[in-house]
Amino acid sequence: MMKTNRTKIEGTDFSKLTGEQLADAFVFPADKVLSMKEKKEEEEFWAARRNQFENRTHKQKMYSRLLQLKFQLEDYINSNQYEEAFSFGFFLNEYVSRQDKKDKDFAVEVDVKPAVLSQYINNHRNPTDEFIIRLELHSNGMIPAISWFKVMQKDKEHEIMTSQKLRNEESKHVKNRLGFAY
Repeated sequence: MMKTNRTKIEGTDFSKLTGEQLADAFVFPADKVLSMKEKKEEEEFWAARRNQFENRTHKQKMYSRLLQLKFQLEDYINSNQYEEAFSFGFFLNEYVSRQDKKDKDFAVEVDVKPAVLSQYINNHRNPTDEFIIRLELHSNGMIPAISWFKVMQKDKEHEIMTSQKLRNEESKHVKNRLGFAY
């Protein structure tokens, strides 16, 4: 069996390179070495992107925040995990606050009493189907009603699966249980 010298690849003796040179070559390999002109163009591009980002209008910033919320909501409803913090009320509160609106003003826009909106946000009341449709219409379809329903469904599934109190209460109403186990 022929023994190979691991410090030589394709005619390069790596034992003569500094640690920095090795890191540049292998840890951060460059597909292409940029010319001075290309480096300047890249710097100008990123400077223009930073400038564009920093000079967004209020409406553009709000749109970005709402898109982030939409993706966060979708990620949550598509996950198999339940997070108590990610309730319907949490997402509704985020929806209102990311528009820089006061609850009172938003309540007027979706034709509910401010106290009712507060109950939805604080998870003291389940929203009506009509309210959820209004949320979809208010967002101009950005956040579909079905997404709001799925968040509520996740909350309900968790409640049903974990509520021993509910099981104890309902146990009083069940007679002649089946005698076999599954």
